[in-house]
Amino acid sequence: PDSEMGMIIGQMGWVGSHSHSHGYLWGSAGNAGYLLQKRISENYLLPISHSPRYQLPPTIVVKNLAGRHVLLSKSGCRLDMIAIEPPSLNVTVLEVEDDGCHYRMRLGTPSIQQLNQMRIEAPKPTSEFFHYMLIFDRLGDNGFNALVHLQPKFLNLISRSEHGSPSRFYNFLRGYEPETPIIYDQSGGIGLVMEKAPGIPDLSFESLRLFTGEDLVEDKRSNHRHVIYWIGHGTFSRGNDILDAYRHAEYFESAARMAWEANQKSINAQAYTDDIVSCIMQEFQKNQTTSSSQDSFNHPQENLFNY
Repeated sequence: PDSEMGMIIGQMGWVGSHSHSHGYLWGSAGNAGYLLQKRISENYLLPISHSPRYQLPPTIVVKNLAGRHVLLSKSGCRLDMIAIEPPSLNVTVLEVEDDGCHYRMRLGTPSIQQLNQMRIEAPKPTSEFFHYMLIFDRLGDNGFNALVHLQPKFLNLISRSEHGSPSRFYNFLRGYEPETPIIYDQSGGIGLVMEKAPGIPDLSFESLRLFTGEDLVEDKRSNHRHVIYWIGHGTFSRGNDILDAYRHAEYFESAARMAWEANQKSINAQAYTDDIVSCIMQEFQKNQTTSSSQDSFNHPQENLFNY
C-alpha cells in the first residue's frame, strides 16, 4: 500500500530472516523501528478516536515527534515472521500527541470498542520502544531514521569477558579487520552500555549519550556513533533505513566472531598491532587527499604497509 511503509516493512522482513538464520537473535527476541518521513494515509490506519491511547514514562517526553508516525515491531513478535505473515500481526504504527507524552497505537491492534467487547488487552509495541522514541525525538532525520536491536552471540560472549569494559571493548574488536578503524574510529567505535535492565528509561538516556559520543573527549566527537552494545544483551544500531542500521550490527558481530575464535587456546592468531592500525589509518587518509597539479609521483612513496 503506502510506498515508504511497504519498503521498510520489506526491509524488516529481510533483516528478520537474515538475522535469525545467522544466529543474531535469541529465540524470538530482537526488534526494529523506523521514523517515517511522511504520514501514512488514513486509509491504512485505525481512526484516531478508535485507536488505543497510552502514556510514555514521565522522563520520556518526545514533543519533536508530535504528529509523526513511528513504525515498530510489536512486543512478542518474531522478526523472522515479518516477511511471511500479514504486517499487522508483527508491526504497529504509533502516533505521538502534541503533549509529547501520550501516543496512539494505530495499526496492528483491535479498536478500543473491539478491545472492550472482547475484554482483552491491546497488543503492545516492543518493550524497547522507549529507546526508539527518545532517540528518534532527539536525533531523528539526521541518520537516525532507523534503529535495530539484535542479540548477536559473539558480541555477547566478549562483553561478558575481561574485555567487557568501555576502555577495552572496541579496542579489542578493532584489530582484526583493517576497515574497522577506517570506518568507525572517527565516530568513537562501538559504545558499551554497562549492565542495565532492558526496556527502562535509564537505558534510553545512556544509549542517547553514547550515540552522541558524550563519553568521548571533545575532539573525538566528529560523528555520531553507528552502533552501541548493551553489555550481555545486544546491539542497538542506527541508520537511514533498516538495512543501513542492520549492517553496522552485522559488521561488529563478524569482527567479534573472528576475535573470539582467534583467542581460543587451539588457535594462535594475532590482531593487528597499534602500529599497523596507525599505518592503515595514515595510508587511508593520505589517499583521501585530493592531489594538486604540483604533486610529483616520480619519488618513491613510503611503504606504510610494511607488515
